[in-house]
Amino acid sequence: MAMMRWVSAVFVVLLGLLPTLASAQIRSLYSDPKANKIGDALTVIIQENATASNQMATATGKSNTTSISSTIPGAGNVLDFIPLHTLDSNFGNDYQGQASTSRSARLTARVTVTVTGIKPNGDLIIEGVRSLKINGETEAIYLNGSVSPAMVRRDNTVPSTSVADLQIEYTGKGTMTQGTRPGLMARFVNWIF
Repeated sequence: MAMMRWVSAVFVVLLGLLPTLASAQIRSLYSDPKANKIGDALTVIIQENATASNQMATATGKSNTTSISSTIPGAGNVLDFIPLHTLDSNFGNDYQGQASTSRSARLTARVTVTVTGIKPNGDLIIEGVRSLKINGETEAIYLNGSVSPAMVRRDNTVPSTSVADLQIEYTGKGTMTQGTRPGLMARFVNWIF
């Protein structure tokens, strides 16, 4: 009879814990926790390289020769008595233009972001900022996008190349940033032209 009471007591306790156990996420003892719900943290490993170049060349040329005189076949030049009565004109125009531009950027960082939402297909919407202030210079990396939970590695990281709709903004503010900024007059001239 004592055994029956003990089994019933355990059964009642388990029934009381059932709603809590049902809402708790079951995690394996052998795997690390991975981001899968709103509020979870996820580390994005940023390794972005961007290179762009453009070249253009243009060459045009035009020449024109005009000659006007009063020569009549068999009679010769009948207006020979008028000074400068003939007109000879040569005109030439050549233009060559070349332009090229190239740009290269590289950003390497690790930013831990927060899951702010979940799309209907299960993708995690992520957003975060990493701010660093050194010697009066503030640098910040803003990141947002969405990632499939299947792309999250076992160590709860994801490479930036696996983030869809990735937007990264890298900004800096401080004395060094202001020191490299053109002066007021140079900015005004650039604005005009």
